Amino acid sequence: MENIRTRDPNNHLHCRKTQLLAYVGGITPWSDLLMYRALGSTSAIHRHCYLHGKDRWAFETPYVTDGDLRLLGFEVLSAGDVDLSLFESGLADFLAAGLPVFFYAPRYHLPYWVEFMRRSGTVPEEFRLLHSFLVCGASSTEVLLVDNTADDHEYFPLSVGWDVLREGYAREPERWFTGCATVRQVSDPDRDGFEAAYRTFLAGFRDGFELYDVIGDNLVVERASGTVPYRAPAVNSLALLAGSRTLFCRFLAHTAHGEPVRDAYARIARLATVLSDRVTAFQAGLPGLPADRVRRALAHLRQLEQQAARLLVDEAAGLPRLLPAPADAQ
Repeated sequence: MENIRTRDPNNHLHCRKTQLLAYVGGITPWSDLLMYRALGSTSAIHRHCYLHGKDRWAFETPYVTDGDLRLLGFEVLSAGDVDLSLFESGLADFLAAGLPVFFYAPRYHLPYWVEFMRRSGTVPEEFRLLHSFLVCGASSTEVLLVDNTADDHEYFPLSVGWDVLREGYAREPERWFTGCATVRQVSDPDRDGFEAAYRTFLAGFRDGFELYDVIGDNLVVERASGTVPYRAPAVNSLALLAGSRTLFCRFLAHTAHGEPVRDAYARIARLATVLSDRVTAFQAGLPGLPADRVRRALAHLRQLEQQAARLLVDEAAGLPRLLPAPADAQ
C-alpha cells in the first residue's frame, strides 16, 4: 500500500481513475504511458464545464481507460453491482490473491468523508454523491481503505468498521457496492501498441484552444454569480487543463521527443497550474487580482499551446520511433 501514491497532483481526475492510476503506478514504472492522449480536446472540456455545467470529476477523460490499461499489461475485472453478502463473501478471496477491490457507495455514509466535505466547504446537495472506495485489506471487524481525503489529496490508509458499511447498505442498498471491480497485472506493456495509439492520436489532433478565451470572457460574470468557487466553469476547466498538461509531460519523458517539445509542455503545465490557482482565487473574491491580468495570462497560454502543438506534431512526423525501447529511452 505504501506504493499507492497520487499521480494526479492537480486533482482533476474522476475518483475511480485517480485510484486506478495511483494503484498501477505503484506496480509499474511505465504507468505514464497511459497519458499519451492527455492533451485531449479543449472543446470537450468547454461542452462539459460551460454548456452542461458539470464539474471536473465528472469529466470522462480520454486517458486512463480500460483499453489503455490493457496496453499497459493490466486487466480490469468488473463484477458490476453486488449485494452485501456477495461483497463480504468475495472480498477475502481477492485480497488473499493480492488484488485490490473497488466499489462505489454514497460518501456521506462514511464519517471521515463527512468530516472532509465539511472542512473543504462542499455544498450540502453534493454530500450524497457516490465515491469510489479502494479496499486493500480486511479483518472480521474492519476493512482497510486507501483514500485521498487529505488536504494535499495524497493517499493514506484508514480503517473503517464493517458496521459502518453494513449500516450504510441498510439505508440505501441500491447505491452500495455498485461498480465493483479489481485490476491485475497480466503482462508487460505493449510498447508497439502504445506507439500505434499515440500516432493515431496525433494524426487526429486538432485544437484551436479557444477555451482559454472563453474562460477569460466569463471571469467577471462567474464571480458575480455567487457560485461556490470549486463549481465555477472557469475553475473546473483550468483544473482539467492543468491536470492534463501535467500528466502529458510525464508521458513525454518516455518518448523520443526532443528537449524543445518537452520544455514547451513543461512550461505550459507550470503556467496552467499557476493560472488554475489564480482563477480559483479570483472566483473566491481575492482583492488585488484584476481580471485583465488573468486574461492576458490566458491569452499567452493559448499562444503557447498553439506553438507547442505545431512543434509536437511536426517533430513526431519526422521520428521513426516515438517510443524507443527502454534501454534506448532518453
